[in-house]
Amino acid sequence: MGSICQSHSCAIEYTTQLSTSVNFLKPLIDHQQDDEVIEESLSPTDFEKEFTTTKSMVPKSPDVMQKSPSSSPTPNDSVVIQKFHVTSDDFVKFRYENVADSYQIERSLGSGSYGEVFIVRNKQTNQLRAMKQIKRQQSSMSKKALREMEILSKLDHPFIVKAIEVFQDEQSQNMILELLQGTDIQEDIQNNHSFTEEKAANIGYQLLLAISYIHNQDVVHRDIKPENILYQYNNGNTYIKLIDFGISTEIKKNRKLSSQLGSMYFMAPEIFSKDYGKQIDIWACGVTLFYMVHKRYPFMGRTNQEMKNAIKSGKFSFDKYISLELQCLLCKMLQINPNKRITALQALQEDWFVKHKFAGQINQQLIFKLINYHSTTLFEELIFSLITYFFHNSDDHGSAIQTFLYLDADQDGQISKQEFKKSLYQLDLPNSNQQIDDLYATLNKQSDDTLTYKVEFLAASVARDKIQTKKCQKFCFQLIDHDEDGKISESDFCHLMGKNHSNLWHLLNPSDSLYITEEEFYSMFKS
Repeated sequence: MGSICQSHSCAIEYTTQLSTSVNFLKPLIDHQQDDEVIEESLSPTDFEKEFTTTKSMVPKSPDVMQKSPSSSPTPNDSVVIQKFHVTSDDFVKFRYENVADSYQIERSLGSGSYGEVFIVRNKQTNQLRAMKQIKRQQSSMSKKALREMEILSKLDHPFIVKAIEVFQDEQSQNMILELLQGTDIQEDIQNNHSFTEEKAANIGYQLLLAISYIHNQDVVHRDIKPENILYQYNNGNTYIKLIDFGISTEIKKNRKLSSQLGSMYFMAPEIFSKDYGKQIDIWACGVTLFYMVHKRYPFMGRTNQEMKNAIKSGKFSFDKYISLELQCLLCKMLQINPNKRITALQALQEDWFVKHKFAGQINQQLIFKLINYHSTTLFEELIFSLITYFFHNSDDHGSAIQTFLYLDADQDGQISKQEFKKSLYQLDLPNSNQQIDDLYATLNKQSDDTLTYKVEFLAASVARDKIQTKKCQKFCFQLIDHDEDGKISESDFCHLMGKNHSNLWHLLNPSDSLYITEEEFYSMFKS
């Protein structure tokens, strides 16, 4: 736990000024991308070589027997069934297809230098999604779109937007993302006359959990600001999602970045020296928190140079009503020296967050479902993955998020086996070590003794409730039946999973018939 700062290394001045207007002059340039160097990311040429419509984003498990599409099941297939796992990671993420074949544009949400964002409707399932469209002649932006999808496809966290798939044709790249129904934080700050510290702490806590997670995954966001933090729903729910990973990048240990990217108000001082790392995200989070409670930025100027000078000085002033705990936290986040700047995990332990503790109702039923999770068939694993990846139901997300965060005691975005055992002991829930060992042996696809949020935790604790509903079964059938002819063929299945997973089709279709009818599909669900 942190402690109240007795002295501050940053320069603090008190002022009674409260700026409720944001109509001051902005810097001339918000994004500087001319000198960007993209390290170790996919180029359009690499993309052409690496991904096709017949290849899944994630390589197949080495335990899986390779079979040709025309081969039939053999007695040894039982071994394959025991070792093969199906997760949403196995779904095809990149497609060389016209997006109009699968999605219908409903309306535009806005446009910018990157392209345009639309609300689109999936023609098979009728679900609404967001689509970011970038014209391929914009080579630099096209490259960023590929990198954004590449990064997002590896991230699995309750407070990070989910990317579903990318459609690429000769004219454009179209990234399909989950549609968030709520407004962004910027709009809420401008419209909310009493943006309390408690509310800011709730949002800041979730944001820093997301940042702690991506930093553990060696990803730096580089564009954290209120416009890129959205409420998940528009119903009073205060859960957020971090969006827009367009200029994010992977960064290896002891490596530095040099590109001057991001929005000027939120740039850390070391960016101007073209020598920086993950710590710039903490600075941007600090500016965001400051802006939430002050309705003004800590560093301002009428020109780019004035802004740079203000940021490099590290001098900012608090309004008098700002609590000492928040002042202490902001001074540590807006520390000029990045080596002395607080980390996301350290920030989460500070007194200000302890004071406004992010708490919720733990759903013990979800925990019981995890404890009692047993080995599933390949068909069940496929259905669980379809539900958690594509099916949108906001009713259960709140309790699932709260339960996941409780079990994730070290706040790294994953539930380790030891964390799970300790949580069960604290809750005095009946279990055995053998049960937990069996759970992780069955559920953890990567064999690293951790559970991810959507791919594993939700699949085991939430999806099982939905699997017997007719609505869910119909939804899953529609997702697989790509040509919408009322039956599932090997071609339909490979469109979802990729042709290198055709052996799975033969395992799920032991009679080796040409197709599975809708009635046969429903009969595969256990009663």
